[in-house]
Amino acid sequence: MSESRIRVGTVGLPRRRGGLPAAVDIVELATGRDWPPKGQAARKLRAGIPSAVGFTVQLSRFLAEQPPAGTPAVGDPAGYGRFEPSAENFGLWERCLEHAAALEAEALVLLTPVEFTPTRPNRERLATFLERARRPDVPVAWEPRGPWEPASAAAVALDLGLVLAVDPLRDELPEGPVAYLRLGPFAQLGTRLGTYDLERIADAARGHPLSFCLFETPRALDDARTLREILAGRDPGVTP
Repeated sequence: MSESRIRVGTVGLPRRRGGLPAAVDIVELATGRDWPPKGQAARKLRAGIPSAVGFTVQLSRFLAEQPPAGTPAVGDPAGYGRFEPSAENFGLWERCLEHAAALEAEALVLLTPVEFTPTRPNRERLATFLERARRPDVPVAWEPRGPWEPASAAAVALDLGLVLAVDPLRDELPEGPVAYLRLGPFAQLGTRLGTYDLERIADAARGHPLSFCLFETPRALDDARTLREILAGRDPGVTP
């Protein structure tokens, strides 16, 4: 296998951005999680971050769930959510893609809520929506919340051309050219991840030509920095 390209970073921009490229080389942004802002705002954000740091971008949550009552929305608020093949949802999808393009995003991230369960109607609506929607030129990572079995979610992702986002400390990564490792806030509350856990993450990431490793842990920036040290073959100096 050829050498893997592994992008390591955090979910959300760190508060302290000085020396950012030394700590991370990718950031997952939630700037489009509600209504994606205009392209000018995205381009301004992109210009303010060192070019060595790339972005992945979360898709709007209103593709999967309806906006709260009274939320200003384009068109009929009832047309949003549940991946209905509506003008509102397709218009929102296009806004998401335009936002991602303005940020030069390397991947999109679809987070579905616990209410989006693995029922046949939900799976069929998602499949229909993605079949009709314009697909981006970058991977779309999908993290289903709720009662999805890993094997079932992996099969759905494969069938729909999505990259299943996986926490490799809990579940096995599906095979494929792209992996999206998403480490949540469960890990050792208030502390860094230990060296052993980070080595396991590194081994999982190396199994794919392209891997994204995004930390949303309590010490996310430290975890990302340490993982990069491990991947570079340097002693991270972290107590297991």
